Amino acid sequence: MASPQTARQLVDPGAMLGIVHELDSGLRLGVRLARASDAPRVRAFLERLSPETLHRRFFTSVPEVQDRLVEHFTFYDPRERLVLAATAPVEGVEEIVGLADIALLETGLAELGLVVDDEHQRQGVGTLLAEAIASLAIQRGATRLKAEMLDGNRGMLQVMEQLGPTMQTVERGNRVVYTRLPE
Repeated sequence: MASPQTARQLVDPGAMLGIVHELDSGLRLGVRLARASDAPRVRAFLERLSPETLHRRFFTSVPEVQDRLVEHFTFYDPRERLVLAATAPVEGVEEIVGLADIALLETGLAELGLVVDDEHQRQGVGTLLAEAIASLAIQRGATRLKAEMLDGNRGMLQVMEQLGPTMQTVERGNRVVYTRLPE
């Protein structure tokens, strides 16, 4: 896992996206922009998430993965949103094990969404994705990240805290964490 000091040094998204990352667990990951051709991989990823993980990410039950949810991660305007996929080789095939997206909301603010499959949680995948997408957000002028989360989502809170100083509040009944990004 990266420390906040490490995250401050990750300002070159090109380098971060261009290498294979080996996590402490030995898992080797690639991180890249999601693309339209990922639709089958994104669907397979979302369909293997547990109901609890889906609820933590989308704040509602997701009994069936709808096409519009798959499209959320595969068709986007890069001037407004970016989506990164963490991928691992599984039996010779690239499999998505995590997704991170940011919406560029207003000057200096980007909203982060992050989900890691159940098998790979607590192994550093979320931290790696958050650092990579934060680097992209910084490159696009973001100085703060916002993440909405359910109470008790300690993993997401820790990811935000590793990116920089945080402040928590409640907006529309949900916990919201703001993180100041390094310059």
